[in-house]
Amino acid sequence: MNMKLSEVKKELLPPYGTQALCRNLVDTKFESLSEDNVAMLKSRLLDMTGCIFGGDIVPEDRFFYDLLKRQGGAEEAPLFADKGRLPLTSAVMHNCIHARANDYGNMNVEIFGEGIASHFGETMIPMSLTLADVFGVSGKDFITNQVVAEDTVARILYTLPDRWPTDMQLVSTAATAIAARYYKLDAAQAKVAFSYAATNATDPANSYYDYCQEFKLHNGESARMGILAAEIAKSGCWNGLEDPYFGHWGLISNKVPEGCLPDLYEKAFDGLGAQYYTEMRFKKGPGGIPTTAADACGKLLRQKMIEKYGKADPEQIKAVHVFCSDNIRHNYYQNPFSLRSHVNALFSHQFAVCCCLVYGARRIDLVQTPAILANEMLVRLAENSTMGRYPSPDGKKYIKATMELADGTVLEAEVDYDASMAERPTQEFIEAKFWEQFDAFGKLPKHVGEEIIRLAGRIEELDDMREYTSLLCLN
Repeated sequence: MNMKLSEVKKELLPPYGTQALCRNLVDTKFESLSEDNVAMLKSRLLDMTGCIFGGDIVPEDRFFYDLLKRQGGAEEAPLFADKGRLPLTSAVMHNCIHARANDYGNMNVEIFGEGIASHFGETMIPMSLTLADVFGVSGKDFITNQVVAEDTVARILYTLPDRWPTDMQLVSTAATAIAARYYKLDAAQAKVAFSYAATNATDPANSYYDYCQEFKLHNGESARMGILAAEIAKSGCWNGLEDPYFGHWGLISNKVPEGCLPDLYEKAFDGLGAQYYTEMRFKKGPGGIPTTAADACGKLLRQKMIEKYGKADPEQIKAVHVFCSDNIRHNYYQNPFSLRSHVNALFSHQFAVCCCLVYGARRIDLVQTPAILANEMLVRLAENSTMGRYPSPDGKKYIKATMELADGTVLEAEVDYDASMAERPTQEFIEAKFWEQFDAFGKLPKHVGEEIIRLAGRIEELDDMREYTSLLCLN
């Protein structure tokens, strides 16, 4: 269902709604944020910092970082998990691809009581850290820039008639919102910047289904687009669109019939400037968040094996069968595990179950292509496992896995699909996840990791964010 333009409140008719978003983006102060906004961002900052370090171990991505270094240029911005500085556009690509490399970052906007799949933070947080280093902002400014930029793109996302995977077309918008804050654009300039973000939106398209690494290049390219959009707007040389999102052939209005706006268009502006919405969900293992339940099934089956036999012996596993309840949309997570690669492992229910059966965990070091190829037993289990569907017992969504053992025993585990993704982790979990990746990176001493944790917990007290960002670089 869509709204006709004649039904929209006069004060929100395009371009007034987008103009209101732009004003709120550039005018918001730290004092407008809630305690929960600040606390959530501090947890997400530590989580994403760990992902930057963990992303450095992916061998398939190394050529791209080397390419950026060979191209060289002005030493404007820091390279996280690395040495040196590069032009800002190159540095944000380097840092954002690191953050997305293992698809382990926090995600999913929660707005108006609804959780919506989104992939903004893996671009916005490393990009914001890069810009914070270049511009030397305070911790409070860093937090404010991040929260209000996320709120801006969350409200645009909320209007989408079909959200996932269309949400990924808004990552360049998210990057531009961050850049607009650091470049101190005014509201009119912000709309110009958004014009180039919307008309040059990047989309990873079929890269997930085809297990192509482009899904992470998308984050880096979106960050580069955000910098270019801000530079274009700051120059004053080019004009923007009247309304890049909801105007004629706008990025969003183009998805509904002409003369209409999405049904949730007006609702998206409720509480603007009074309540700020951000991403809030954390991943428990590398890979797409839908694999959380499959991961849990593998761990439960391994624990049942220990309880029955006193130990977990993967050699005794004869077969593994994984099932989705029939109310879960079919997608690439349900394809056979067949490529024996890092990207295939990140988006496979069958691999998630089998990895946890073999190792009791699904860490970033275990999902790298060389590690997968080195474990013939894991490859055999995952490739020979099956994927099926079954009727939901109660209308909820579930992942179920069964394990057949050599002695004929069959063990079963079933996990609530949605609840597994929505569970809020403890601070202890977030810190343990950070250490998992910091240790896998292995190029910085422990005291640096301890200082990162300490500063992330009091980031709003920092006068200069370079006190934090300097810890993310090699000397």
